[in-house]
Amino acid sequence: MISLATGILSTLLFGQVASPTQPANPATPQAQVVKLRPQKAPAFVMGDQFEKEHRCQECQGDVLVLIYGDRESSEFNKQLGEMIHLAFHPSAKNLPADKARQAAPSPLPGQPAGGRCPDVKAVPVAIIGKAPNLVKSIIRNEFRKACPDCPVWMDFDGSMQQSFGMAAGVPNVVVIDTKGQVRMAAGGKLTRDHLQELVDGIQQLRHEAVATK
Repeated sequence: MISLATGILSTLLFGQVASPTQPANPATPQAQVVKLRPQKAPAFVMGDQFEKEHRCQECQGDVLVLIYGDRESSEFNKQLGEMIHLAFHPSAKNLPADKARQAAPSPLPGQPAGGRCPDVKAVPVAIIGKAPNLVKSIIRNEFRKACPDCPVWMDFDGSMQQSFGMAAGVPNVVVIDTKGQVRMAAGGKLTRDHLQELVDGIQQLRHEAVATK
């Protein structure tokens, strides 16, 4: 059964409804940023290039931004991830990659003193698909060389397409709030205005997390 989140993302961003056997994958969707009714994030598990397992629920307390796509969108995804990270970690500018990832998140205006400030974790997800174990090892090794400082979640099972749908050749984004709920999605050739809309929505989720404590 297709989840509510999947149906909304596939219809609004990709123009069709995805299914586990036929994920949405049209040529080029119209770029959009959409807000969704809160729904618990899928419970899939993905390993990174260091063979550490990850789950959507592991970042509860922070906002998780999953940025995914195919090989053709990889450079766009990288740039988008860097822009989102800098939007919430301005002190990371011009720092080496390993130190940039450790930069503190920007404070929230009006947050009570002493309270924890929700972070924003921009995570790249590589859509790979089924592969023999030997090929998986080779792919992980290549990612370790290319990305030694940043974990990349590796989707060998089609989890992202089945849960959210995917447009080819462009960035695909899913935003999960501090409670582990899917709240936003974006896809297509995002403009500066789209990026600002995405950043504003993420910032709103940070405020929401503090207000509901």
